[in-house]
Amino acid sequence: MPVQGDALAVFDPDVFRAGAPYDALARLRRDAPVQRVELPALPPIWLLTRHADVIRVSRDDATFSSITGNTFVEVPVAPDSAMLPSLDPPRHTAIRRLINQAFTARNVSRLEARLREIATGIVDRVLDLGQFDAVPEISAEMSLQVIAEVLGVPTEDRLKIFEWSNAIGSLGIEDPDYAPTPEALGDAGAAMFGYFTDLVAERRAESPRDDILSALLAAEIDGNRLSDSQLNEFFLLLAVAGNETTRNTLSHSIKALSDHPAQRAVAAAGPLPNEAIDELLRWSTPVLHFRRTATVDTTIGTARIAAGDWVVMHYLSANRDESVFTEPERFDLARTGEGHVAFGGLGTHFCLGAQLAKLEIRVMVEALYSRVPDLSVVDEPIRLRSAFFHGIKSLPCSTKDNG
Repeated sequence: MPVQGDALAVFDPDVFRAGAPYDALARLRRDAPVQRVELPALPPIWLLTRHADVIRVSRDDATFSSITGNTFVEVPVAPDSAMLPSLDPPRHTAIRRLINQAFTARNVSRLEARLREIATGIVDRVLDLGQFDAVPEISAEMSLQVIAEVLGVPTEDRLKIFEWSNAIGSLGIEDPDYAPTPEALGDAGAAMFGYFTDLVAERRAESPRDDILSALLAAEIDGNRLSDSQLNEFFLLLAVAGNETTRNTLSHSIKALSDHPAQRAVAAAGPLPNEAIDELLRWSTPVLHFRRTATVDTTIGTARIAAGDWVVMHYLSANRDESVFTEPERFDLARTGEGHVAFGGLGTHFCLGAQLAKLEIRVMVEALYSRVPDLSVVDEPIRLRSAFFHGIKSLPCSTKDNG
């Protein structure tokens, strides 16, 4: 059936090599917004493509649980785990309250001056190069240096974090350029945990600094602090999530601004309002979907969902929902009043690092286009073979508009 073919295309990593299947998603939103999908060796899956349904499931932890994981790889959660995406309330609430003490608006805003220094150095380099691949030179470099800054990692060690997080983050990614052997995956995890354990020990022996890592080490509720193993889990989450999401958002943003010169001129004029950053996030949607598991028999629309079924919230589709976004296929930095779900929807699992991510995107885009107003993509991007991460592996660029 055509509808089933569209649903299968949404989960086919080979499809994304040529670009996201926006037409298939639009047909699903119109004809089958809650569509059952059968994939080999997996429970029944319900694909949600409308904005309202994605928001509903995001907000209902009692009916739609995260404890069996949020990807198509089931990962058991230890009783004392601090891996927030795989926790439900009340445990999720307690751990998040601890970590929130480090990621306050005040602590994030303190990073702005340093982030602008990092972005300036990146722009200096690409101006010297003239022609370059924006993924390693801009997107990955910015995200890595910011992660290093937040975690208190020496800048010279950032490539270690990059290699480890790429290996661990590739779990469930079907791209042969990234998928490691099981041994390499285990080695990366052990190396990263060992590194962070040593880093935490060093920082605890020092006087507290005025940074996010010190705030995280000091965070306390009712005498409880994060254990070393919980800190390691959070560092892993931040390293992987911060690497993949902001890197891909920046890469998609550069591509979009090259394809839309009038919007590129808006970026060059800067500074960018919050609405412009939201539009870059909506357009990019770096994580395509997350899943939940139904805890009881329930319904979404007319679909009857059984306890144990998987429910997949497709963020890229929700961010193109015609009932929410006016002309959703139009890229417009002045778009207002419409709520994207690029940070995992609303509710319990709204991205903890949203403020940091938005600051990072703003700083890099403003620094780049204020000095390279004609930046253009000069060849087709090489896209990630993945139906989970909306990724770009290579993006050939020039500092001059060759169009």
